[in-house]
Amino acid sequence: MKKLLMIAALFTMTFAGAFAQRGQGGSKGGQQKESLTAEQRADKMTTRMTEELGLSEDQKQKIYKINLENAQKREAQRAALEEDRKAKRTEMQAQNQVQNEQIEAVLTPDQKTKWEEVKKENRKEIQERSGSGRGHRGGRGSSGGKGSSGSNI
Repeated sequence: MKKLLMIAALFTMTFAGAFAQRGQGGSKGGQQKESLTAEQRADKMTTRMTEELGLSEDQKQKIYKINLENAQKREAQRAALEEDRKAKRTEMQAQNQVQNEQIEAVLTPDQKTKWEEVKKENRKEIQERSGSGRGHRGGRGSSGGKGSSGSNI
């Protein structure tokens, strides 16, 4: 029985990873497919395991319970990660605002005007590189280091 549970656990982890990768659709912008609930993911995974392994009804019920519990945990972890990302993004935006205010306090009025133009042009370049302005990955290294100082220029 222990062997069967270990096999089921390994199988579950394997399929969980496969389903998670499929759910992202391979796009950098996140999921484009509809999000499944924890119950739907557990049911889908259990059905697949039943078909692949020929589970008995008793095994199917036990495996579903395991899959559901873990799907709910992963859902909670994803929600916590998203909240953390939002908080960090807000913190970084505030830091950038302070930095820009400090820089502008040092500049002459003409330099401030030029600085605003530079920031506007850099934002435009970033949007063009990332397509619709959503993608944040892969865009920094190609511009020769622009924007690498952490400022929102």
